Amino acid sequence: MSDAVGLAVRRGVVSGALALGLVIVAAFAFASDTTDQVKTELDQLTAIVKDPALQEKAKEEARKSMVKERILRWFDLQEMARRSLANHWAKRSAQERKDFIELFGDLFVESYTTLVVDHLGDQRVTYLSEKTDTQDAIVKTKFLSKRNEPTFVDFTLLHRGNVWVPYDVVIDEVSIVGNYRKQFDKVIRDQSYEALVKKMRLKRESEGLGPTAKKGSR
Repeated sequence: MSDAVGLAVRRGVVSGALALGLVIVAAFAFASDTTDQVKTELDQLTAIVKDPALQEKAKEEARKSMVKERILRWFDLQEMARRSLANHWAKRSAQERKDFIELFGDLFVESYTTLVVDHLGDQRVTYLSEKTDTQDAIVKTKFLSKRNEPTFVDFTLLHRGNVWVPYDVVIDEVSIVGNYRKQFDKVIRDQSYEALVKKMRLKRESEGLGPTAKKGSR
């Protein structure tokens, strides 16, 4: 992870985006089924980003599309959207919630995909510990750069069927969902929910994004 990217993470700008794909060499201090699921997903992202067949300029879009699809299928975007709106979620209609999940998902997945593709580098990750109850789990890891600079990354997951899916990533004590929640709450309180949605739609349009099918949308 470059110094610039590390600084951005610590400032909470698109918090934790690099956490999705920095595994090249893994050192296990702890392992379980839940931790193994996190490692499997990270390894898959790494394999895509580092695939020699996808390194040519002409293959950039294909590689990005593959990373995006993996992120889209892995994260629980509905849960992320709900927690990001916090108490404002209950005030939204069923259609508003559905539209917000779609909009939130487009922006979140795009930002993560871009940073994973652009900033993936050789990192050594140690899986430190895991805390699990019936429905929730936290997998704690440490990423170590070539310059021996540590970044502590916690994956927060929910149990969905037979798998654990992440709904938050905390990097050096900065939560993605917490960061979104503060930003969204400020806009809604200072302006309105409609103003927030408008800003998000304009952002989506400026990045050339469109609706995508979201898993778990209701």
